Amino acid sequence: MVFFCPNCWSEVREDDEICPVCRRVIAPLDRASYFDKLTRALRNPSADTRMRAAYLLGEIGDPRGIGPLAEILDRAGDKENLFFLREIAVALGKIDGKEAIPPLLRLMNNPSFLIREAALKSLSRLKDEKTAEAIQKALKDPSTSIQELAGELLGKNSES
Repeated sequence: MVFFCPNCWSEVREDDEICPVCRRVIAPLDRASYFDKLTRALRNPSADTRMRAAYLLGEIGDPRGIGPLAEILDRAGDKENLFFLREIAVALGKIDGKEAIPPLLRLMNNPSFLIREAALKSLSRLKDEKTAEAIQKALKDPSTSIQELAGELLGKNSES
């Protein structure tokens, strides 16, 4: 099994009490809450672990998860795993909170249509004037699949 420092995510030995890289105490994670473990896992070096953490934060639906997820988006570079960013977009849509809207709106400018699609679906769940504007704007997206999705979402919204 591989162990990581929960502070800097450097690889450590199982019996290390102080991280040899960042020199911080490696607090026993068994005392941390499940929510705290998930937010720490968003920075894990393993893409699978990061994606699972984002997914679980969405499933839990705790509004405290919006901040850590948005922070990851703010720091995401061009090399960030697209599937991880997509999972964050999906998770934000499952968490009920207006604070999820700004990061989702930023994702609507992502070059990947997969991420824009997930962000658009999530925005449609968060009923707000800004989300309605974003769905309307998506009708002119470069991707025809996004345009079609926006049309479907607008049709559903007008029926309700």
